[in-house]
Amino acid sequence: MNLKRKKILQNVKKTAGIAIGATIIIAGIIAYQLSDLGFFEDGPFPEDLQTVGPLTINNSKYMLGENVFGWLSLHPLEDGEVSFYRPDGSLHYQVNFNGSLDPDPKFYFRANLEQLWDICTKDDVVGTWTVIITGKTLTEDRKNLTVEPKELTFQFVDKVLPGTEERWKGNICEN
Repeated sequence: MNLKRKKILQNVKKTAGIAIGATIIIAGIIAYQLSDLGFFEDGPFPEDLQTVGPLTINNSKYMLGENVFGWLSLHPLEDGEVSFYRPDGSLHYQVNFNGSLDPDPKFYFRANLEQLWDICTKDDVVGTWTVIITGKTLTEDRKNLTVEPKELTFQFVDKVLPGTEERWKGNICEN
C-alpha cells in the first residue's frame, strides 16, 4: 500500500508541476502582450521619440484614437508657436510657447471625427501630418537665435486603437 501511495503522490506532484509550469508560461505571454509596448499585437506603437528644435513628440506613427503627446524644452529667449497640420494641409492644433514664461510646456491632443473641423471620415486623419515651429528658436548648435521655421512629420496609420472602433465608422458629416 505504501508503494501505491508513493506513486500516487509522485503523479500528483508531476501533474501539479506541469500545471504550475503552464500557468507561468501563460502568465509570461500575457505580461509580454500587456507590457509598455502596447496592448496586444494590434495595439499602439512603441514609443519612438521624434525631436526637432525645442519640440519632442512621443511617436512617429499613431493609430486612430491615440493621443499625440508633445513637450518643449525652451531657452528663455525662445518664443513662437507649434502648428499641427492634417494631411490635407488644414490646421488641426496649435500651441504657443514662450521660454521666459514656461521653459518646459507639455501638451497633447487626439484627432477625432468632428464635423465642426471637417474631419468626417477616418480618411481625413490617416496619412502624413506636418508640424511647423515658427518664431524665435535656437539654432541646431543651440548658440544663436533664428526665425527659420522647423518642420517635423509623423503618421496616422489606417489602424484603429482597440476599444475605439465605433468612433471611426462611416461619415459623420452625412445626414
